Amino acid sequence: MSRVKQVIITSGIPGAGKSTWVRKNTNPYMTEIFSADSFFCDDNGQYCFDPAKLSEAHSSCLRNFTTRLLHLSSCTEDSCKITLVVDNTNTSAWEIAPYYSLAQAFNIPVNIVRITANPETAFPRNIHGVQKDKVEMMARRLVGNSLLPFWKVEEVSARE
Repeated sequence: MSRVKQVIITSGIPGAGKSTWVRKNTNPYMTEIFSADSFFCDDNGQYCFDPAKLSEAHSSCLRNFTTRLLHLSSCTEDSCKITLVVDNTNTSAWEIAPYYSLAQAFNIPVNIVRITANPETAFPRNIHGVQKDKVEMMARRLVGNSLLPFWKVEEVSARE
């Protein structure tokens, strides 16, 4: 039996409050977070975003999630179940699908938490230096994006 209680996948534009939602709504001692942002942190925890390496960062995030899921799924001790969180923008179904499919393959419940935010409010809060027009484009994609009907999606409005 797996030691994973659930997988939470965040979805939202940069600056919407995804990481804040995760901090406020999960137990830090029972949660492991997988994020492309981790790829851009040096050994001292300093964040140095490089848009040219974004694809590599997302590949690393998926690889790390997969490795951890496989390890935890092979554990027989079930005394403490943890939550795995994928904390990325995930504004399209194709970005969510690999994580969702992996969790489902191991019979682990998945909850997609979509944080909705006004791009005008989110843009100045984004720590990645994503340009305003790109944040607006992502917001349009998020609004027009219908996720698969069998996915459990919790809509949360960001604080303005």
